[in-house]
Amino acid sequence: MNGLGSQWVRFIKQYGPISRNDNMYDEQIRRSARRYEVEPLDFVHPLEADLFAAVSKDVSRARSVILTGTAGDGKSRLCGRLWTELGGDAGEWTANEIYQEISAVVGGRTRIVGIIRDLTALPTTGTYGRWVGKSALLETINRSFFEPDPDNIFVIAANDGQLLDTWRRAIDVPLSSEGYALLEARLVEARPASHGEVAFFNLSTVSCATILDLTLDAIIAHPGWKAAYAEAEPGGFFSEACPIRRNFEILSSRQFRARLRQLFELMDLNELHTPIRRVLLLISNMLLGHPLTKDRLMSPADVRPLLRSGKAHAGDIFQNLFGANLSQARRESLEIFEFLNRFGIGDETTNRIDNVLVFGPSDETLKPYYVNLVESAFSAEALDELSALRNDYLERPDATQEGEHPFLASLQAQRRAIFFQIPDDQSEELRLWDLTVFRHAGEFLRDVVTPLQNNGRVNRALLSRLVNGLNRIFTGMLVTTDRELLVAAGLSGSAAGLSQILVERISVTPRRHERVELRPGTLPTLIVEIDSGVEARLDLNLVRYEFLMRVAGGALPGSFSKECYEDILAFKSTILSALARSRPPQEGSDLSFRILSLNSAGEPVDDVIEVNCA
Repeated sequence: MNGLGSQWVRFIKQYGPISRNDNMYDEQIRRSARRYEVEPLDFVHPLEADLFAAVSKDVSRARSVILTGTAGDGKSRLCGRLWTELGGDAGEWTANEIYQEISAVVGGRTRIVGIIRDLTALPTTGTYGRWVGKSALLETINRSFFEPDPDNIFVIAANDGQLLDTWRRAIDVPLSSEGYALLEARLVEARPASHGEVAFFNLSTVSCATILDLTLDAIIAHPGWKAAYAEAEPGGFFSEACPIRRNFEILSSRQFRARLRQLFELMDLNELHTPIRRVLLLISNMLLGHPLTKDRLMSPADVRPLLRSGKAHAGDIFQNLFGANLSQARRESLEIFEFLNRFGIGDETTNRIDNVLVFGPSDETLKPYYVNLVESAFSAEALDELSALRNDYLERPDATQEGEHPFLASLQAQRRAIFFQIPDDQSEELRLWDLTVFRHAGEFLRDVVTPLQNNGRVNRALLSRLVNGLNRIFTGMLVTTDRELLVAAGLSGSAAGLSQILVERISVTPRRHERVELRPGTLPTLIVEIDSGVEARLDLNLVRYEFLMRVAGGALPGSFSKECYEDILAFKSTILSALARSRPPQEGSDLSFRILSLNSAGEPVDDVIEVNCA
C-alpha cells in the first residue's frame, strides 16, 4: 500500500492534530512531502502579489517590510516565496537559516534585501551579513525605516504579540523608540505613522473564509485523490465503504462547502481569526479523524480493520469537524474547534428537527425529510446502528444504568449532520439557524452583510428592529417604538438599568442632520448621526447583532450576553457625550427634565418636570 494515493493520505495526516514542534512546522511538512514523494500543497496567498510589488524593481520607494500575524498565518512561507521571486535559490532557503540576504534591484537600483524569517528566533549573538549581533542588525533596520532611499532594506516576519516587544526591549539600540512608535501606529492603530515608512502586512486581517476557500481548493484538486481512486481495494482503502473516501466526497460537495464557508464567514464577523495552519489541521481532521485509531487519525492501513469491526462509521466528517474524535483536553486546546463549537451545533435544536430524527422513519409526513436529511448523510452501518438505538428508545425510553439513553446521545451527531444537509431553499421552513446559538446568523449574512458588501442598503424593517433593541437597552423598558432612538439616562448615570430621564429623541429617517443607518466596513457599522459631522459608531459583530435582535424579540438584556449588554451601554455613553458636545446646555436659572413612561401600547411618553431655582 505504497501508491501515490495512500502516500498522499499519509502526508495529509501530517497536517492533523498530532504532536509536533510548531517552530519547525514548515520544515517538517517539507520533509514529509519529500519522504512520501508527493507534491506539497500550494496556493497563492491573498497578500503575495502586494508583498512582491513592495519589493519590486518598479516600486516608487524602497521600504523595509513587516510581515506579522498570529502563528501559522504563513509568514515563513511568504518569505520563502519572496526569496525565490528575488532570484534566490530554493535550496539555500530550505537550509532554514533565520537570516538570509540577497542583492536585488528594488525601486530602480540594486540594494541588499535581508530576510528574517522569524524575528523571535533570531539569536542575540551571531553574524548577520555584514552585521555582528542582533543589536547591530536592529539598528540598521531602524535606519531603513527613516532613510529616504536606504541601501539596505529588510523583510521581517514576526508574530504580532512579539513584534512590538522586540522593539520595546531594544531600548538601547539607536532609533528603537522611533521604530516602536512607527510599528505601534501600524499594528495597533492601523494608521500611517507621522514619521518613517514601512510596508506593513498583517496576515491576520485576511478573511478566514478566503483562507478556507484557498486551502480546500488546493487539497481537493490534488492529484493524490485521483490516484487513491485508482488504488481502491475491495473492502479496504478507498473502497466505496471507506470512511476516508466518504469524508472526501462529502467535503468536495457543493452543499457541504457552502455551509462550512458560512460558518467561517460568521467567524470573521465574530472577529475570530483562524490561521492557515489551523485550517489545514481542521481539514486533515475532517478527512481522517477517528476516535479508535493512533493519534485519532486514520491511515490507509486502518481502513480494512475498521470496516471488518463495524467501527468505520465512527470516523464521520460531521463529528470530526467539531473535534469529537479527539480527547476533550486536546479539543479544547485547539482554538479552531473551540471557535466552531461556539455555534452550539448539535446541542441546539427545534421540535420539528427532533421529531424528524425520532419519528421520521415511520411517519409518512416526516419520512421525506428523514430520507433527504438523515439517510443521505450517514453510511449504511451508521444508519443500522441508529435504527437499533431508535427502536430500543421508542420501546424503552428510560435511561440506562450508565445515564441517559444512548439514542439521546446520538441526537447530537444527527443534528450536526442535518445542519449541513438542509438545502438553502428549505432553510426558512426548517429554521436552519435555530440549530445554532445564533438564530439570526442567516439573516445577518443574507440581509445585512451581503447588501452592504454589494454597496446596497439594509432593509428598513431590519434597521427598525435594531433600533427597537437599542431603545429597550437604552431605557431599560419594554418600549415598542422603532422610528426614533431614545437616548435616556438614569439618576445614577448612563449605565443605570432603568433610565427614565429622556435626553434626546434621534430620528431614524434623515431629519435635518439626524439619522440612524448601517454602513459597510470590516464589520457592518451602525451609525447614529446627531449633527453635521457629529456621529457615534457601533461595530456590529455577530454576537452584538444576535443580542440586539433577541432583545427586540422580547428577551431580557442580561439573558444572552452580559458583555454585549455592557457594550451597548458604552455605546449609549458615547452618544450622550456627542450630544453634550453638539448641544450645549442653555443658560438659565431653571431646570427641566423629561421623564419617560410607557402607554398601554408600549409607546414612550415623556412628561416635562420643571425645577425652579430661587
